[in-house]
Amino acid sequence: MEKTLLDLAILLLAAKAGGLLSRRLKMPEVLGALVSGILLGPAVLNLIQYDDNIKLLSTLGVVMLMFLAGLETDLEQFKKAGKSAFVIALFGVLVPLVFGTLSAFLFYGNFMENLFIGVILTATSVSITAETLTELGKLHTKAGVNILGAAVIDDILGLVLISVLLSVEGGSSPAPALIGVALFCVCAVAGIILLPKLFARFEKKIQPNRTLLTLSLAAALAAAFAAEKLGIAAITGAYLCGLALSQIQHREYLERNVRVLSSGFLAPIFFASVGLEASLDGFGPREMLITLVMFVIAVIGKVVGCGAGARIFHFSRSESLQIGAGMISRGEVALITANIGLQNKLISQEVFIPTLLVVLLTTIITPVLLKLSFSHRIAARDRNEAE
Repeated sequence: MEKTLLDLAILLLAAKAGGLLSRRLKMPEVLGALVSGILLGPAVLNLIQYDDNIKLLSTLGVVMLMFLAGLETDLEQFKKAGKSAFVIALFGVLVPLVFGTLSAFLFYGNFMENLFIGVILTATSVSITAETLTELGKLHTKAGVNILGAAVIDDILGLVLISVLLSVEGGSSPAPALIGVALFCVCAVAGIILLPKLFARFEKKIQPNRTLLTLSLAAALAAAFAAEKLGIAAITGAYLCGLALSQIQHREYLERNVRVLSSGFLAPIFFASVGLEASLDGFGPREMLITLVMFVIAVIGKVVGCGAGARIFHFSRSESLQIGAGMISRGEVALITANIGLQNKLISQEVFIPTLLVVLLTTIITPVLLKLSFSHRIAARDRNEAE
């Protein structure tokens, strides 16, 4: 236990120092935290190992991060983004799926394995994006709201694909998994509609105090559990819980206190822990080439796919680029998908290592591309072309 406490202290200090240095270089703080994790982990200094204790705090970190993102989302804007977010998510799934599957034939001849590689590349995790958008003050923009909405839909579409593939491979029906997804969607919509009304009925009795904070945190964890239980990523449940609570009277109180817990403690551990997972064991020239191809498809697939979906709804070129860049990060969603494939023998260990590195690389590049896509220079060029 003593070693864990020391590891966490070093990890927090390194993540904060890396974040401050990153800010000095006019880059998002999350990038510095990620690099700090890489330096401390087995890839470089090997000072800290990614164990079960750090994994638990990391999981809590990403759940709280997405709960906070939900609290900070304007529900009215989210509703307006419904159609565009769905199309953006659909294109963001189809383009990486097709190109990922086709590119896999460069290395493997098994159609099901190649198709599953394509499914891995459809994943989107917006935990890094949400934090970066918050830092840039762009979470409530048209692009920011569509990114968050599309990511939730992307998660559901990806789960449907996984369920169908596993069922086809196992010779069973995908119905149970699809029923679980449908049940989660119904419960999520009901919660977003009914929870604020329930709070409104007891508005005079509810005070902005620690009891409200505790109950809200418990609700976020319960929603994350329900999502996981039904086969959907925990972050989706946490985000939707935050979205439901974003409508209550004491929203600002919850935002302020959850942000302290998240940004001050749990989130830095999560971002640094992603770097800790980087390992080059068993990594050779073939794996390097597979990683490179997967990484290129991962970036181009989301920028082109999601950007094309945004253009259909007449988003500007800079907004389309912002949305595409914001959907690049694969995070824990891709790792979960790859792990499912590995456990069910749909992919080999040779694919899993490049997947881990692609997750790391897309996580690092996403804050950088988001920062560049929101730069005044690109927006000004966009306005000049429109004129």
